[in-house]
Amino acid sequence: MAEIVGNGLALALCAGAALYLLWAAGLTFPFANEQALARSIIGRRGITRVPSRLSFLYICVLLLFAALAAFLMGGFSEQVPRAKPYLVPVGLLLTFVFLGRGIVGVLPAFERAAPEQPYLSLNRRIYSPLCALVGIGFLFLTLALPNWSWRLSQLFG
Repeated sequence: MAEIVGNGLALALCAGAALYLLWAAGLTFPFANEQALARSIIGRRGITRVPSRLSFLYICVLLLFAALAAFLMGGFSEQVPRAKPYLVPVGLLLTFVFLGRGIVGVLPAFERAAPEQPYLSLNRRIYSPLCALVGIGFLFLTLALPNWSWRLSQLFG
């Protein structure tokens, strides 16, 4: 089961990374123009342009590292034995980041900070639930690791 969850999570994160790579290259897919892209993925009041393309590339790299972690945690850590001690803390960190984004994304304060449409409705329907689901997937993968509590205790004391 962990292998299926890990591979599915890695595939979803790679798809997200591919989108960010396209946006870093200057494409606005699947949106009509740069303003529609900015209003759909950033959501700040009055936004008309996307941030720097370097920031898109940065997020792409982070998503690829998260995909690699999901792939390794899904059962392929035997190919990289040196990574084993770090999988539990990395899994817990990714759980915290994605689950936190999923929960914080539906809070009224977050919605007031990014009120632009269509971002607000996309965040409610897609972004926050997807982040929460990815966070739950990382939590499952972390708890499915063999000897996860022992590895965590060895790393921290």
